[in-house]
Amino acid sequence: MKRTTCFICSSALPAGRTRFCSISCSDYHDSIRRKRNSLRLSTLLAPKSCAGCGKAFKPKTERHASCSRACWDIVVASRRKEKRAALRKSGKIIKGLGTTEGSGNKERKNGHYKQIRINISKTLVDTAKFTKANTIERMELQSQVEEYLANGGKIIKYSSQPAVISDDNIPKWEITEVEEETAVEKYRGLNANNGN
Repeated sequence: MKRTTCFICSSALPAGRTRFCSISCSDYHDSIRRKRNSLRLSTLLAPKSCAGCGKAFKPKTERHASCSRACWDIVVASRRKEKRAALRKSGKIIKGLGTTEGSGNKERKNGHYKQIRINISKTLVDTAKFTKANTIERMELQSQVEEYLANGGKIIKYSSQPAVISDDNIPKWEITEVEEETAVEKYRGLNANNGN
């Protein structure tokens, strides 16, 4: 017997149609069928342990390996790390994978890094200057430090600018506090004139 009404909405079928009156009814039927099949499949799948965190989770498909996107990112990162380690061990070099080929930094490419030593002068003091506290946490911290100093405690005061001690290409610099204040005032004056 030939069907004369739509399978979904029961309206009359137009000429040339055999089961659904429109594309929307056909799409609706397909979505219901897909949803029913996926629900049936997910109920059949046993819980798995997540490849990222190890916790048990209910997979949606057979290929589903992690409980969240964050765990999947961890899995992918560890796979890439293992692949790079294997390439280093085998001596094979693939451009762009686990190498710094093409970068201009020869020290980084060879695994040699220049060590930078920073000499920061420090002294023990029993007084401290504070900027104006505008939050509860900063006010509490300031009161605790003031109480500590009042009870005879000492704190370390670092110099305002460290001197960088290095080899060839890193400049050495250190200015006094007076020179720093002069430079800051000059900078403020220049900025004030730019605004006008």
